[in-house]
Amino acid sequence: MKLFFNYSLDCETPVNTEYTGGTEREPFFHGPDSWDFAERAVRSFLEKMEQRGVLAGTSLFVYPDVARHQQSLYREMADHGVEIGLHLNGLRYSRLRGDKAKWLGAMANDEQFEALRMGREDLAETMGREIRGYRACYGSANRATLGICHEVGFTWTSNATSRHRPEFHSFWSGSWRYVHHASAVSNLICGDLPLVEIPVTNGINTYFDESIRHPLDLRVETPASRIGDNREKLRDVIDENVDEMERREVPVRAIIGASHNTSDFCDQEHQSAGNLDFIVRHTQDVAQANGLDFTADSFESIYAYAVGVGSY
Repeated sequence: MKLFFNYSLDCETPVNTEYTGGTEREPFFHGPDSWDFAERAVRSFLEKMEQRGVLAGTSLFVYPDVARHQQSLYREMADHGVEIGLHLNGLRYSRLRGDKAKWLGAMANDEQFEALRMGREDLAETMGREIRGYRACYGSANRATLGICHEVGFTWTSNATSRHRPEFHSFWSGSWRYVHHASAVSNLICGDLPLVEIPVTNGINTYFDESIRHPLDLRVETPASRIGDNREKLRDVIDENVDEMERREVPVRAIIGASHNTSDFCDQEHQSAGNLDFIVRHTQDVAQANGLDFTADSFESIYAYAVGVGSY
């Protein structure tokens, strides 16, 4: 039995872009400090993943505006086999202005369809290649989102399972947390769409914030005050999910981590570099301890495997 591993970066805009202005956006914006730092984050992340021997399990989810601004960077990455998916925030997209700028999960179905269609085509044109995968920024989504993703032309998605954050219109509480075919009528259940949802791994009983029952995920920028001085909460998230996948006899097993283009991963003194090392190493150790074949791979490969084994 394989245990797939993928770690991705969500590649967002710096604060100094005119379409990220406005007081309604300020509380939710934590992008890179500059375009130069954003590029350094991406390059150092890929270097770190290559050093750990898991470059095959590296993906980048990219805002269309970021890809357009740093086209040579992302085309270079794609030419070297790095998987590129769409990342979209309806409040930070240059082609959604005025009344059209909304959280994706707050949009009517036709608005959401048009935003996702436009974002996918925009990124594909910039990259010069088809875009098959999508992740919602802040997990902003509703019951119609995955069905719309299928209609737009995506074949796989990777979102923030179990999260319930109404301020972002992010509604995933109770969602199925492992790889599955999506439903056209709900983002919380398995369905019969060709689209495969590959959720980001987060805690079952391990929380980022106990007071709001916000599950802890594997983002590397989370401070020690949240994950423990010895990273014990990161360990717990991985352990409890591997145990639960075995208990439920999940046909496609995966540990999926995600971070942002906001860290210099070559700075060994920075917590992000150490946290990423720990996540890779511990997932490898847990796979070996459980007789699983640790397999660093792309979302496209996980999708193909799910289809091949007839996953639910």
